[in-house]
Amino acid sequence: MKLVLVGLPGCGRTTLLKALAGDPDLDPAKPLTVKVPDPRLDRLAELAEVRRKVATSMVFVDVPSPAFEPKHMTRMQDASAIVLVLDNYARGNLERDFLSAEGELCLSDLSTVENRSNRLIKEGRKGCRELELLDRLRDHLEKGLPLRTMDLTPSELSMLRGYSFLSQKPILVVINRADRPVADEGALIEVADRHQASTTAVNAAFELELSELPEEEHQAFLGSMGYQGSSLSRLIRQAYVSLDLVTFFTMNPEEVRAWPLPRNATALEAAGKVHSDMARGFVRAEVVGFERFADCPDMPELRSRGELRVEGKDYVIRDGDIIQVRFSV
Repeated sequence: MKLVLVGLPGCGRTTLLKALAGDPDLDPAKPLTVKVPDPRLDRLAELAEVRRKVATSMVFVDVPSPAFEPKHMTRMQDASAIVLVLDNYARGNLERDFLSAEGELCLSDLSTVENRSNRLIKEGRKGCRELELLDRLRDHLEKGLPLRTMDLTPSELSMLRGYSFLSQKPILVVINRADRPVADEGALIEVADRHQASTTAVNAAFELELSELPEEEHQAFLGSMGYQGSSLSRLIRQAYVSLDLVTFFTMNPEEVRAWPLPRNATALEAAGKVHSDMARGFVRAEVVGFERFADCPDMPELRSRGELRVEGKDYVIRDGDIIQVRFSV
């Protein structure tokens, strides 16, 4: 899962990346891998009495300013989502900067639509389903609306899978603020909601300063500044949620592990995530929800109660499911 950090010069994007790394000397040109905090994983490790726990992770990549030059926009094409950092500690032009960034994404996609449409026409494919869909996309983009706000059928989404449209990607807007924000954030949040973009706020400079302190001093320092906790964990979790993923867990005597999976994915897909042999030889999945296991952390007992369910390959994985795949190869 790759997320690109973009923003106008001076927005604090690189400071945020260094804060996420907890390293003021981080080289921003290198990708940064961060673990996704999930208290359920910690609880499972405690209940199962295992030492090793493996969290899901995401990779953040810093896109240099100006991010919306063609040579830099190519870095966004293989990203799972876009993290747009906006400055609310100096300039505070939040709504304008957000719409400007969205406009650049839409223009890039409009160019892609035009190029592909012209090629289809030259090939004599007027009236084909793909060209009709591209015409609809053009109309939408020319209104300044990102493709993520379009109502598309599963077959249409499948048709567009190879395009890597930028305005179709999930976007998380990070409002980088000081102790006292210089502008009201309400208008931005309202516009972002209409564009199906999620928002969160951080003080990147403060978080970087916090990361330089010994961990045992964090809570006292946060309290002295009037903060209840670090905003970075919330940012990472929200970035994860923006990808529309669920988390399932696997357990064995040595470790517990969290796995990301697209929402509405099946038990067969979950098995393939763990190991291709599990998908190839899938027989069944034994499933129990996290809350149920936390109440009774005893698999044999859950099985005797009928609460450890047996599911087939088409079972849709729910967030928090603990699964054990039975397979034969």
